[in-house]
Amino acid sequence: MLKKLLLSGGRLRPNGFELGEGKYYDLARLVELDLSTGEYRVVVEKSDGGDNYPEEHPNLQFTVGSVDGDVIWLPTDTEVHCYRLSDFRLLKVYSHPCFHNIHSAQLFGECLYITSTGLDNVIVLDKHSGDVVKILNCEAKDPWHRFDQNIDYRKVHSTRPHDCHPNYVFKVDGEFWVTRCSQEDAVKISDPKDRIDIDLGGDKGVHDGVWWNNQLIFTQVDGNLLICDPKTQALTEIYDPFKQITNRPMGWCRGLMVDGNDFYLGFSKLRKTNVRSRLKFLSQGNFKYASGNNALVVKIDMARREVKQTYVTPDGMIDAIYGVMPGSHD
Repeated sequence: MLKKLLLSGGRLRPNGFELGEGKYYDLARLVELDLSTGEYRVVVEKSDGGDNYPEEHPNLQFTVGSVDGDVIWLPTDTEVHCYRLSDFRLLKVYSHPCFHNIHSAQLFGECLYITSTGLDNVIVLDKHSGDVVKILNCEAKDPWHRFDQNIDYRKVHSTRPHDCHPNYVFKVDGEFWVTRCSQEDAVKISDPKDRIDIDLGGDKGVHDGVWWNNQLIFTQVDGNLLICDPKTQALTEIYDPFKQITNRPMGWCRGLMVDGNDFYLGFSKLRKTNVRSRLKFLSQGNFKYASGNNALVVKIDMARREVKQTYVTPDGMIDAIYGVMPGSHD
């Protein structure tokens, strides 16, 4: 039985929105949630940039990582860190000039599949050496068709607008797929014409791609869960956990961890954005947590389609939640 969760994210910089894109967060944090007590504690944090970041106002956040036995691979915007889970000691750091605005690092076999979101590419890395094995563009174009291979993009705050905005890599029948926020879909990386259309109208910001009962689950920023049959590539259900109850979180939904029939959804604190269309869901109302607007985790019993529990983060601990990952078990 799952006892603890690990949440990756960051703390908002007080003037981040005014500073502009790529400067929103000033502190990366990995936070542990004890599911029995509801208590949170910070286990890792990064408060400074360094050689692999812009010199001023580095965007410091941990994004979606991958648990690998007794370690966790945890990306920042421009690095991938490896921490030992027993004591969260930093074991190694990988970084390359083609890393920009990394959204996730998923482990498959001996390789890490890293979404370099700012360059619309997936970077495949050897987990032992940290060497780049290959670079895959998420439109099956040359990875450098609109970027300069000689530029160190780790030093660049933002490359927006993105052509694809890849978020998360997963596998279907041995093939690698990736969600693309700009197109509101998921595609086979080797052949993007092979795609799952998740566009329900509007700018919903599709994320994830997690397996459950031979189905794929995608999240949207409004909190809806999209359930897809990977064989037909069709949506079979759009599940709104908060449709009938007055506890809709006032935040951005991103990050999903599945433990049997228990789903753990991450919700980030609402922040200012230039993409106003992503805030349309606020008109749905029925917000219980609107006053505090803290980041939180929601537990859902998917067998019953029922919200079971809500874990609200303490003030100032973590504002953005990118990843929800397993901690310790009984």
